Amino acid sequence: MRIKVPNCLAVSLQDRRWFVVRVKGGMADSIFSELREAGYDVYLPRHRYDKQNRRLRVLTERSAPLMPNYIFLVHPRPGEPVDNWSEVRGIDGVVGPLSGAVGPLLIPAPVIEVMMTAEFEGLYDDTKTAKQVRGETERSKLERRFETGSQFRVTEGPFVSFLAEVDKLTHDDRVRALVSIFGRMVPVEFEPEQLVPEPKKPKSKVA
Repeated sequence: MRIKVPNCLAVSLQDRRWFVVRVKGGMADSIFSELREAGYDVYLPRHRYDKQNRRLRVLTERSAPLMPNYIFLVHPRPGEPVDNWSEVRGIDGVVGPLSGAVGPLLIPAPVIEVMMTAEFEGLYDDTKTAKQVRGETERSKLERRFETGSQFRVTEGPFVSFLAEVDKLTHDDRVRALVSIFGRMVPVEFEPEQLVPEPKKPKSKVA
């Protein structure tokens, strides 16, 4: 998978420890700002969309958090103990770091890179303008193989073994598919060779 993180986001991602903080609904933007002011490196992917004004019959571009209940955060800050989450937990609206059996779950840096690159390249932009810019060409062979809604298994890259549901083909013959991250379907681009068809489950016989 090609990773093209823009210069403004090239912050030595591989050397940082990324975690996910769960937040209450409707508070992601304010918590994101508070964490930044506290000196944390944070990432909140955003979804751009059009909102129609029925009275004026015009479209207005808006943006909102792509995953409203989750914020990606580098922890700890320089000089802090690794297990010190008290300041983060103390912010109003923070539920806490997403954790497993052995503590907060570490998120692989390539996953963060993929999402940052996707946002930078407009994959989370569903405005009318963005869709026109992303105009796609006819590729009958790939379109027959990667039909919208068909499911494939990822064979390599940061999302290896993930189940991917095809959304569409991009203008440069890559497959835009949806993968489930923390219960949210997130679009990711793959090379066609990174995907293999997911076998269909046999229908159960009626006795």
